[in-house]
Amino acid sequence: MCDSRYEILEILKKERCTVDDLSSQIGISPTAVRQHLTILEGDSLITREKLKEGIGRPKVIYTTTKKAEDYFPKYYSWLAEHLIKEVVDEYGEEKMDFFLKKVGIAFSQPYLERVRGKPLEERIDLVTAILNEWGAYACIENNGEYYLLRTYNCSFYNVAQKYPQVCAVHTTFLEQLLEQNPKRTASMAEGNDCCAYQIEIG
Repeated sequence: MCDSRYEILEILKKERCTVDDLSSQIGISPTAVRQHLTILEGDSLITREKLKEGIGRPKVIYTTTKKAEDYFPKYYSWLAEHLIKEVVDEYGEEKMDFFLKKVGIAFSQPYLERVRGKPLEERIDLVTAILNEWGAYACIENNGEYYLLRTYNCSFYNVAQKYPQVCAVHTTFLEQLLEQNPKRTASMAEGNDCCAYQIEIG
């Protein structure tokens, strides 16, 4: 995203503005502002509404959408790390493992209906698609002896660097949806280029 569009998002995050408001704050022409707004609106990052004030045409004001939240600083990893540390310090590693397994089960629940009753091959394809909905860059390979599921992006990478037991969330997720126990053969948390899971055929 270019600097001007990001600056528009930052301003709209704090207050609703018209084109002229944005033009004066950023220091670019109203025409240029409208071009940026058109792109942001097309990406569903901002929305507009008309505000009637007295006589004359209503003003058009812009504000950010929920989707735009992804473009602002977040500290999810920091929060997760500290929550895990507190649980480990208070209850121990075994309790932490128990909690993470429950999280993996919870993650799987919304997807159970999509895979229930399907043969393994179709179920694996569906699970791969679900992982890619998370942005996992997942792919599946069948070498005749077993399936090898690889993911090249980990949603929990920063946390897993410090607490590799977090990988249990994904492992449990796969166990629930595939109805078997995939064997993890590689992990980005351990320095590999991807996470890999070996899934037995039939």
